[in-house]
Amino acid sequence: MTDLLSKEHSILERPFMEFRPFGLNDQGEKICDISGVIVQSNVDYMCDYLSRTAGKAAATQALDELCRLLNARLPDRTYHVTPDSLRNIWNSYSYEFVCYLREFCEQLSGDPQFHINVGTNRKVPPLIQILCRPFSTPQLYKMWPYFGSKYVRGVLEFEVGRVTRRSAVLRMTFTDRALVQFGPYRKRCVDVICLSCKSSIARVQTQMHGTPAATVRDLSCTANGDPYCEWEFTWTPQVRSSVPLAMWMLVAGGTFTYLHLRQPDVPTVEALGLAAIPASLLWWMIAGARGRSSVAVVVDDHQSHAPSRQTAATVDQGSGAGRRCAA
Repeated sequence: MTDLLSKEHSILERPFMEFRPFGLNDQGEKICDISGVIVQSNVDYMCDYLSRTAGKAAATQALDELCRLLNARLPDRTYHVTPDSLRNIWNSYSYEFVCYLREFCEQLSGDPQFHINVGTNRKVPPLIQILCRPFSTPQLYKMWPYFGSKYVRGVLEFEVGRVTRRSAVLRMTFTDRALVQFGPYRKRCVDVICLSCKSSIARVQTQMHGTPAATVRDLSCTANGDPYCEWEFTWTPQVRSSVPLAMWMLVAGGTFTYLHLRQPDVPTVEALGLAAIPASLLWWMIAGARGRSSVAVVVDDHQSHAPSRQTAATVDQGSGAGRRCAA
């Protein structure tokens, strides 16, 4: 059994990568542990952070240096990477390669909260936002295994525990295929992955519905010797009107019926997907209009009470220095 090192020991202590980073593995199967979307999100956040703090030239230089550092750990030039290849979301990689990339991105960015902020700033693809807006926050958490499996394959298993109106318990298990790539650096690799993953999940309802991010409580973690990582997400339930959902169902049902009658050769699954698009667009517009109205009410209320708050704001201005929340 491999002796595991503490979280202070990163995989960068391994001089060279021991597994092929992409392409085909020893069995002739395509390597697709991690989607290029994950790699792109880490690279983009590193560049965005440096652009804000040190300028665009520093960001460009860091991206070139990232490629140099990764290629130095890959003796076979066949697997050398370029800035363009790292930003190609259609590529896929080994888990080991992504662990190296995350560590290098953190070092080059200089952001001490890099892994948390990558998750916090990770964007849900626009099409998924459109299709998922009709679903409530509890329903979104129940769908986590489905969406998680779109970005990883064979290295993580996702489970959903108890889900209520205000909380959800999610579990993530690393498979042997992942653990063997981590080797003795398992604790650090898992810790980094968990930080990014849970901070990203906590903001799902923010991107979908514009509601505050969930708070996270760690229940167990593979980095601490547990068989899986488990978290409890808690949020404030939002009162939602049934009108947008009713309109969504009406339009989707009507579109599906039309396609089924007029184009019977279209497969049922494809017809359902096509029917969801106009319905989701309508729902998005209705919900967006309602959301803007709510924001306007809040702004008007704030402005009407501004004079009475001015004194309190002056007293408390020193205590309001915010920082980005790890959850």
